[in-house]
Amino acid sequence: MKIQYLLNNINLTEKDKKEVAEKLEKLSKFSDKILKVKVDLSYRPTRVKEEAVRLEVNLVLPHKLLRAVVKGSDYKDALDEVEKKLKRQLRKYKTFGEAKKRLTQKKIRKIKQK
Repeated sequence: MKIQYLLNNINLTEKDKKEVAEKLEKLSKFSDKILKVKVDLSYRPTRVKEEAVRLEVNLVLPHKLLRAVVKGSDYKDALDEVEKKLKRQLRKYKTFGEAKKRLTQKKIRKIKQK
């Protein structure tokens, strides 16, 4: 899984990049089909401190793109929220194919019974 960083008005140290990579590596246990990860982190000083940092993470899967965007006061808090959103999306992506497969197997069984 490749991780590509796009930073705007913010600098991440190697330690911070490693922390982000570890969080995103946890997502690989939900799907081993993740090809590439794009992390877009930007800082824009605003009057509302809770929306100063914007974190966008895109997961590139075969025939699918999963995306989560969170605004927060700190990139670590935003990273936790993004992780939760992407876990939910990956579970849905993973079970979609399995549910479709089960439906077709039921149809095959009905045809064989006739």
